[in-house]
Amino acid sequence: MKIKDIHTHVLPQEPGTALVCIGCGPMPKAQGHLFSAGLHPWDVTGHDQEAYDNLEKLLSLPNVLAVGECGFDTLRGPSHELQEQAFVRQYELSEQFKKPMILHVVRDFDTVIRLHKQLHPTMPWLIHGFRGAPQQMHQLHSQNLLLSLGPNCNPQSLHQLPPDKLFLETDTHPSFAQILNYACTVRSIPPDDLEQQLVKNTTRFLLE
Repeated sequence: MKIKDIHTHVLPQEPGTALVCIGCGPMPKAQGHLFSAGLHPWDVTGHDQEAYDNLEKLLSLPNVLAVGECGFDTLRGPSHELQEQAFVRQYELSEQFKKPMILHVVRDFDTVIRLHKQLHPTMPWLIHGFRGAPQQMHQLHSQNLLLSLGPNCNPQSLHQLPPDKLFLETDTHPSFAQILNYACTVRSIPPDDLEQQLVKNTTRFLLE
């Protein structure tokens, strides 16, 4: 496995180099690609059993490596209660299938911290698209939450991320190379070295 881009919605040109988020299906007809699958908080309705049934089928596949994106959004989607119910159900699937979680979190880190303390997950949780300052980054790391940074990240956070906790993503951005080059500039590291670190980190996150 050689995943460098931990979260995207676009199939990469080179299969196996990115974790592609597909929601709850259907599975793209694409050879060699690797996926995450989950019920996005925007899509939660409270009548989601069919989505969970599809999600279970997807998580049983060897090329679906993570649950997500799932999580919390205070700006869009149904009530917080419904979002939390959906999140807890997907946490249960994460534990059942032994696959980590990729989280969408907008202005609700307190809920994620609370649930992480309450549920004691054995599988790692990674918050994608983190844009916060270093102080918030260190707070979340202290709670054993991982973070992925994309094109709109805080450069100080990108600079201060410990090497073994560094994850990059494109999300909907078309070019991983641009994000990689930006991170190399901020961190003063050659691209080859950064790519090796990213692959090491994503492998640990997804497979250990």
